[in-house]
Amino acid sequence: MPTLTDGVLYGLGILVLDFLAWRFMGRRSRGARLALRALMFGLSSYVLFTHGMNPLREAPWPGEPVRHLLAQILEVVWWLQGARLLTVVLDRLVLPETWHKERLFQDVLGALVFLAAAVGAIAFVLQLPVRGLLATSGAVAVVLGLAIQSTLNDVFSGVVLNATQPFRIGDWITIGEVEGRVVESNWRATSLLNAQGNIVVIPNSAAARTNIVNANQPMHTHGVSMVLPVNPSIRPATVLQALAHAAASSPEVLAEPKPLISVKRATNDAIEYEIVCYVDTWTRKIAVRNDLYDLAHRHLLSRGVVLRPLSVAEPAGEPFDEKRRLLRNVLIFQTLDDAEIAELAAQLRLHEFDSGETIYSAAEEGGHELHILARGVARAVVPKEGSELELRRLAPGDSVGQSGILAGVRTGVVVRALTRATVFRLDKEALTPVLARRPEVAREMCRLLSVHHESEKMLLAPADSGEAGGGLLQWIRDGMRRFHELAL
Repeated sequence: MPTLTDGVLYGLGILVLDFLAWRFMGRRSRGARLALRALMFGLSSYVLFTHGMNPLREAPWPGEPVRHLLAQILEVVWWLQGARLLTVVLDRLVLPETWHKERLFQDVLGALVFLAAAVGAIAFVLQLPVRGLLATSGAVAVVLGLAIQSTLNDVFSGVVLNATQPFRIGDWITIGEVEGRVVESNWRATSLLNAQGNIVVIPNSAAARTNIVNANQPMHTHGVSMVLPVNPSIRPATVLQALAHAAASSPEVLAEPKPLISVKRATNDAIEYEIVCYVDTWTRKIAVRNDLYDLAHRHLLSRGVVLRPLSVAEPAGEPFDEKRRLLRNVLIFQTLDDAEIAELAAQLRLHEFDSGETIYSAAEEGGHELHILARGVARAVVPKEGSELELRRLAPGDSVGQSGILAGVRTGVVVRALTRATVFRLDKEALTPVLARRPEVAREMCRLLSVHHESEKMLLAPADSGEAGGGLLQWIRDGMRRFHELAL
């Protein structure tokens, strides 16, 4: 039996302490864990070499079976301890920082180190012929390779993906038809967190065989595309111009690279038009795409193009009336009936503006007219520090001048045409009867004015007015009563 003087029990005690300390030490204390590994390996080396148990040769007590077996175990464990310590050191000193989140390279490196340690233990401690073992293991490897062929395919595909790095942890990518954020990439699969909050695990072999689209590259330009089928009877030039104006109406769309509008495909049933534009961050892609569909609908409608199912023919009723259709799509007039819409349409006055011309400026005009954009794109700006700050962009159906038409108040907002634009004007006298009959129209105009006022205060910091939303609305209502002589 071994005694305390031969070091076997010392070695076993060190192994028990190593296991207990490693088991109960916090996972976050990486430096302390590494120091503990180095300390335990140093103690094991000291005990083995000072008590005749050299890990580079067989244990020296073949006549004492129990002592010999325990010494052999300690020597084999010494090789494994060294492999474990070397793996951590190489991971910290050799692998780049960007690879620390990738489990594949860590697993491969650890497997190679432990394989070398196992071969060393077999050759030096167990004194087995390594050549014969390697020959036997080669046949076993062939059998195992055939059995786990798909898994090996995933492993080597993962090596290629991690070496070429088409994506990184945290990137938003599309692999085939699956879209999501990369949360893990290991030796077998890549895990994505999709928009529904679910984890989708894609085998590396499947990812290597399909297209991979990385929405995070390049860093500051991310494409947004949408396809819109339109009735083939509509002239393509009309649709292309309307879609170009739709892209220009979104302030989130980058001016460079310029949006691309093209005919993608033409059939007997429809002509498909594609808008390709760019935003500066991938998180805005969904919101911009949704906004583009709405803007495309508005700009097409301003040109008399009504989007219907392609199997439904255009109704053969009254001819297209641009004024009535425009008023019907203005948010503040959506509660009016057909007779009231016709009454207002008869009093609209048409004005045309070229790109860059001023459509509305309360400082230059009386400010008692409502300006409704019928066609084109405009931008509302305010002067700030010697230049102009853009507040918002106007698309067909948007209006400006609510403060003047409601309470005779002038603002510093200036509206200029971004493209060639058509504008209809409606003066105070035309709106007063409608406001008297329909208080909800005045309330909607007040609400829109309040929304615009709050957005202006956020952009023009520090705000000059400390009024809350309710105080502003009440002030506008009071001014509206005096200006229109209404008893609301």
